[in-house]
Amino acid sequence: MRIEHTVEIEAPATAVFALYADPELWPVWDSETKAVGLPELRTGATGWLQPREGPKAKIRVTDVTPNRSFTIEGTLPLCRMTFGHELTGKGKQTRATHWVQFSGPLAFLFRRLIGAGIDRTLPDTLAGLKRVGEEGVARDR
Repeated sequence: MRIEHTVEIEAPATAVFALYADPELWPVWDSETKAVGLPELRTGATGWLQPREGPKAKIRVTDVTPNRSFTIEGTLPLCRMTFGHELTGKGKQTRATHWVQFSGPLAFLFRRLIGAGIDRTLPDTLAGLKRVGEEGVARDR
């Protein structure tokens, strides 16, 4: 049960990953994130994320590969939501892929209840990442 979307960004992967690496910046490029309380983007770090709609959720960073990817997890009753962020780049071009996967006994239920909303808004999140990433590159020139 995986939802996945991709965007091409006119910026090097290092510049895009810099937007990931500072959790306080997430609401700047992710219109679905209202606030984040995560001290740093490192494997094992824990904190919370406040979506634009819905309650604050506890999150845990499960994996970080600098300039390449990171994964966070949140839990719901009898369900785990895993959010993946992957970058593949060549020079000044980067492909960003964001995905969400539901697992556990009630994954089917939460996929049905909130999956469609995530599928609908994930392209907007990626568009924000593209906009802010490309603006930063243009500003640095």
